[in-house]
Amino acid sequence: MWNFFKNFVYAVLLVNMTIGAVHCSWDPYKVLGLKRGASIPEIRRAYKQSAREWHPDKNRNENAESKFVEVNKAYELLSDPVRRKLFDQKGVVDDSLNRNMHNPNNRFGDGASFFSGHGGFRFQFKMSEMTAFHQYRITLRRYENFILPQSQNQPYLILVYSEWCLMCLHVLPIWQRLVEDLNPIGINLATVHFDQEVELANKLGGRRGELPHVVLVMDSRISHYIEDELSNSKVIEFIRSRFSRNLIAFVNDQNINEFIGGWKDNKVRVMLFGKLELVRLRYLTLAFKYRPHTLFGYAQLNLETTRAIVDKFGIPLKLDSLLLFQEDRDRPAARLSMADLPYSTLKDIIETNKYLQLPRLSSQKMLDLLCPPESSNVRRRLCAILVTEDREEDEEAREQLRHFTRQFKFSRDRIVFSYLFREKQTEFLRALLEDGKSPAEATTKVVIVWRQDIQRLSYSWLPQPFVSGADNWNSSVNYLHRTLIKILGSAQPLAHTTSMKELVDEYARGILGRITARLVTTAEILRDHFTRQELLAVGSVVGTVLFIAAVGYVMTYLVRLEEETIRKTNKGLPKTPRPTTTELKLHELRSETYNGMVRLLKPGCRTVVLLLDNESMDVLIPKFHKAVWPYRKNKSLLFGWMNIDRGLPWYSRLLNLALKIADDDEGTDVTLDSNSVKPKNCVGTVVSLNGHRRYFCIYHARHPECVSDSGAKRMQNMARRLTVSNRVMNDASGAFMGFDSSLEDSDNSDVERGDPLKSQDMEPLITSGLGLHTQQFSTDFALEGLSNWLDRLFEGTTQRYNINYWPDFGNL
Repeated sequence: MWNFFKNFVYAVLLVNMTIGAVHCSWDPYKVLGLKRGASIPEIRRAYKQSAREWHPDKNRNENAESKFVEVNKAYELLSDPVRRKLFDQKGVVDDSLNRNMHNPNNRFGDGASFFSGHGGFRFQFKMSEMTAFHQYRITLRRYENFILPQSQNQPYLILVYSEWCLMCLHVLPIWQRLVEDLNPIGINLATVHFDQEVELANKLGGRRGELPHVVLVMDSRISHYIEDELSNSKVIEFIRSRFSRNLIAFVNDQNINEFIGGWKDNKVRVMLFGKLELVRLRYLTLAFKYRPHTLFGYAQLNLETTRAIVDKFGIPLKLDSLLLFQEDRDRPAARLSMADLPYSTLKDIIETNKYLQLPRLSSQKMLDLLCPPESSNVRRRLCAILVTEDREEDEEAREQLRHFTRQFKFSRDRIVFSYLFREKQTEFLRALLEDGKSPAEATTKVVIVWRQDIQRLSYSWLPQPFVSGADNWNSSVNYLHRTLIKILGSAQPLAHTTSMKELVDEYARGILGRITARLVTTAEILRDHFTRQELLAVGSVVGTVLFIAAVGYVMTYLVRLEEETIRKTNKGLPKTPRPTTTELKLHELRSETYNGMVRLLKPGCRTVVLLLDNESMDVLIPKFHKAVWPYRKNKSLLFGWMNIDRGLPWYSRLLNLALKIADDDEGTDVTLDSNSVKPKNCVGTVVSLNGHRRYFCIYHARHPECVSDSGAKRMQNMARRLTVSNRVMNDASGAFMGFDSSLEDSDNSDVERGDPLKSQDMEPLITSGLGLHTQQFSTDFALEGLSNWLDRLFEGTTQRYNINYWPDFGNL
C-alpha cells in the first residue's frame, strides 16, 4: 500500500513538472536586455538600471508597476543558479515543485531520508560540534552571486564536509583556530555541506570518501589544498603561496624614488616597514584587496640598504609603520606606526586615501567609482574634469589643479576633481562637445559633469580655459572657484544633456599580456592538480617535442641558407623562363577527356571549346583566354580547346547529327558528305556544348549571328536551307559550320549565281560580309566578336542546334 501511494505522488509531481517545463514566451534575459551566458555582474548592472528606470515612484507610465514586478521576477530567476540552469536547459520558470521534491524536510522526496528518519539502516551523527561547520555553511546561490565576485578582492577559504565524515570531526579544532586567525586579517571562511549542496561540492572538487576537502577561492580561481595533513601552519603557508610574488615590491635606498614617483599608473603608493624579513599575511591580503588603486612596497628595518629611507621619513625602528603617498613624494598623505598594525586600521586608512588628489579617468570603472550615477538633483555628485594631453607641457596645469584641491577643500561627496588624456578618450570627449567642434579645442578646459544614470549625463563647459603659469594663476583659480560655488549652491540642471560613451580602458592587456596571464594560470592549475613526478613526466614530453621542433627549425634554416648560397652562385647564369600558371585552365578536348568534358556534364553546366590547328595555336589561345577570363569564377563553365586535325571526324559527325534534326523538321532527306568539311575553315570556331540537354551553339566570324548588318536576318531557317542540296552546303554561308568554301571569284559562286530557294522562302541567303570579293579569312580577326557572342550565349539568345546523342570521339 505504501509503495502504491508513493508511486502515485511521484506521478502527480511528474505531471506538474512536465506542465511547468513547457517553454513559455516570457524570457528573463529579454526583460533585462541581456544575452544568454551573461555574468553575475552584468545581471546586477542590468537589474539596477531597469529597476531604476521602471520604479513606480519615478516612472509615471501606467505599465511601470507591472514592468517593475517583471524586472524583479527576472532578476530573482537569473540570480539563482539552480533556477537559471533549469530555464536555460528546459525553459522552466516556476521551480517550486522541483524544490519540494529535493527538500530534505519532505517525507516523500527521498526514500532514503524517510527510512533513516525512522531508525533504518543508516546511522546519522547528531553532535553539537557540527554546529561550528553549520554556521559558516553557504549555498550554491550565495557562492555564485556573492563569494565568486567578491573573490576578486578578498580570498575565501572553503571547507567541504559531511556529517558522515569522521575526519571532519578531527579537523574541527583546526578549523576553529583558522577562523580566529584568518578572519581578522581579511580572509573569509565558509563551509559546504556535501549532502545538501552536492553540485557546489562537486564544483569545488569535493568527493565522497575524500572529505574534508579544502579549497581557496581567489580572483575567481579555485586552488585545492593537496597536503595529506591538515594543520594551521600548512594552511596558512598554502594561502600565502597563492598570492602573486609581485603583489608587494621590496624597496630599498636605490629604488625608493622610482617606486614613489611613478604616478602615470594612476595608483597611490603605500610603504610598509617591518622588522621581519617575511611579509605579513595581512599585508598580502590588504595589497590584494586594493591592487586596482594602490601599489604596495615593503622595507625591512635594521638593514643598511634601507637606512636612508628610515632616516628620511623618521621611521621608528621598533615599530611597524605605514606611509601613504599621493602625488607628493616628499610628504606622505598619511602615516601610522604601531607595534602591531591591525588589519582594520590599515584598511580604514587606505580606504580613505585610495585615490590620488587628482586621479585620471583611465577606464569606465574608474569613472563609475569617482562619479557614480545619482538621479536626485539635490544629492547629485559632480565631477570636474580637466582635459589635457599626455605630455610634459600640461603637467603644470595638472599640478596647479592639485594645488587648487588642497587650497579649497571641497567635499568629495559633492564634487570630485580629475583629469583625462584627450588623445586616449576621444569618443568620450566627442559626446560632450557641440556639433562641429574638435576634441583638440577642449585642451586645458574644465567640464563639470553630473551622471544622472548609467547612460545619461549632464555637463557644462567652463568657457575660460584653466591656463597654467604664474601670471594666469590667480585669474584661473578665482574663476574656477566662483563657478563651482555657484553650481554647488544651486539646484538648477547643467546646460547640456547627452548619452555617455564608455571610456577606453587604458590599462587593458594586449594579446601578449593575455597570453602570458593564461600561461601563468595554466601553470598554477597544473601545479594544483599534478604531483611533482607527474609534472616531470609531462615536462619531459613537452621538452622532447620542443627539442624536435627546434631541430626541425635549425634544419629548415640550413636548407634556406644553402638555397640562398646556390641562388647567389647562379646569379649570373641565364634563367630558364618558367611557364606562368593562371587561375583559368584550358583543357584539351580529346578522346581521354571527352566523357568528362561533354557526356558526363552535370545539369546546368556547359563546355566552351575553341577549334584550332597547330599553326594558329599560339595566336588564338591567348585571345580566347582573354575573352573568357571574366567568366573564370563561374563553376558551371568549363573552357577548352580542340586540335581540328585530331577531332575533325567527331566534328563532322556532330554537324551531320544537327542537319538530320533539321531534316526531320522539314521533311527533306539530305546526307552530309564528311569530306566537305575542311580543317582550314574550322579554325577560329567556338562551340558551346551542353552535355546534359544535348545541344550546341556555334560562334564563327562568318556566322550570321555575328554580322552587324541591319539588313541581315537571324538564322531562323539556316539549318533547313543547309539541308536542301549539296550545293547549298558548299555555299559560303556554310563556312561557319566548317564547310569548304574557297571564297574565290568564280562562276560557280553561290552568291554570284543567287539562291535557288529565294523564290520559295522569299528571304535572301545571308550575304552580309560574305560577298564575292571576300578574301581568305585571317586568324588575327577570328575572335573579335567572341565577347559579344558569349554575352548572348549566357542570355540564351544564340541559335541552338539539337542532336539526339553525342557522337564518339575518334576515327570513323
